[in-house]
Amino acid sequence: MLPRVEYSVTAPASPEEVWLAFSDLSRLLGRGIYSEAVWTEGPPWQVGSRLRYVVLHPLKATVSAVVSLSEPPLKVGLINHALGITAQQLVTFSRVKSDTTRVIMTMDFVGESMAPTPIDVGAALRFYTHDALDTMLDRLKENLKTH
Repeated sequence: MLPRVEYSVTAPASPEEVWLAFSDLSRLLGRGIYSEAVWTEGPPWQVGSRLRYVVLHPLKATVSAVVSLSEPPLKVGLINHALGITAQQLVTFSRVKSDTTRVIMTMDFVGESMAPTPIDVGAALRFYTHDALDTMLDRLKENLKTH
């Protein structure tokens, strides 16, 4: 079994505000890392709904994901498949103070990469995990400026 990847951030907002920023997939686009992040089946963020990410960096891959747990704004789970790897992802949003939320993303992954060239799966998942929460914080800042 491959290792677990975990990353956490603290956001200066309520879990509801942080969830709104996280759940907006458009935050991932336009930066040369993802070329697509789209819901392919079912309503967004509902158990059983499916989405597809096409990533360009640090490696090219198409990720198929299904929502396995949905309790906004407290937690969401996804099962991700790409390049022979399956990653179980859990994101939790915990209120620390009335205006502060701790977000933790964990990914447990299994499988053997079928990428055409050898890759460090752990390093790639660490990159995507950091990017997901860092772009969430950026989107949250944008959202808070407009309110």
